[in-house]
Amino acid sequence: MTDVTIPPYIYEDRTTEPSLLQGDILKVDGQFRDYFDEFYPAIKPSDGKIQYVMILTQSCDLVKAEKRKPKLSHINVCLVRRLDSLIKRLISDDIKPLEVGNKKVLARDALDQLKDKLSKLLNNTDQKTHFFLPKQSPFKEDMVAVLPLSFSFRTDHYDLLIENRVLGIKPEFQAKVGHIIGQLYSRIGTPDLHDFGWNDKTTRQYINLLLDHSNLQQVPDKSYIQYIKENVNDGVADVDGLIEEYEALKISKSLQPLMKNIKTHLIRLFEDSEKIHSLLASATDKKTLSKEIKQLLDDAITGD
Repeated sequence: MTDVTIPPYIYEDRTTEPSLLQGDILKVDGQFRDYFDEFYPAIKPSDGKIQYVMILTQSCDLVKAEKRKPKLSHINVCLVRRLDSLIKRLISDDIKPLEVGNKKVLARDALDQLKDKLSKLLNNTDQKTHFFLPKQSPFKEDMVAVLPLSFSFRTDHYDLLIENRVLGIKPEFQAKVGHIIGQLYSRIGTPDLHDFGWNDKTTRQYINLLLDHSNLQQVPDKSYIQYIKENVNDGVADVDGLIEEYEALKISKSLQPLMKNIKTHLIRLFEDSEKIHSLLASATDKKTLSKEIKQLLDDAITGD
């Protein structure tokens, strides 16, 4: 899976389009970067310099012809960031795993929730705050548009913005972006990865690949996390060893009622001399004796 990339299923060729459209991806470069740094100097993404933005303004308001200017005075754009940076934030802020050394320990249900969220994001069916942009030149990796983080530029810069356009998205995905922005309740039907040859198994494998370098350590439930937390020494611990140790303790604890029952049956047996004589008398050899003792243990296990 290391060389697998998601199909660029949302894009269309926009080289001959004379107008900006909702969902257009712009490279923040040259004079456009100068304007961005001048107007929004405080914006410093944690994953490095701003490289790309996406147009949020509706396409109908952006149409430009020889005798027609755009209807509005400003054009809104949002930041486009690396998918990897979003995954790191989801893990640290939403999942909040227990960090021990270089490992992040989390319960199985928490990991399942994270994978489900990423699956919806990859298919652009999570209509809340992010829009997934699969790897496509000039992107060097999968990206996401952060829709709530928007900025505006005067339409005086229209030609400059269109010069910096590097990608465009299909009309149905433009509609989905508009749907998310407008916080509408109706669902916009769009193709997803299933329509491009990716089944659930392939998507799960890709999600596992995305999480491969996050150092996540899955445990069956939160009681494991509590045990590890109680036995960490100055933030350092053998996580795998503690997991094995706790599993052994759980097994030992689960066997206690059974062992107590067996012990009770054996005590009763050896307190009754008649039963002992009867057992020895019926056991003509070691094999028969073992069989009789096994029956006693079976009775103890079943509670008879």
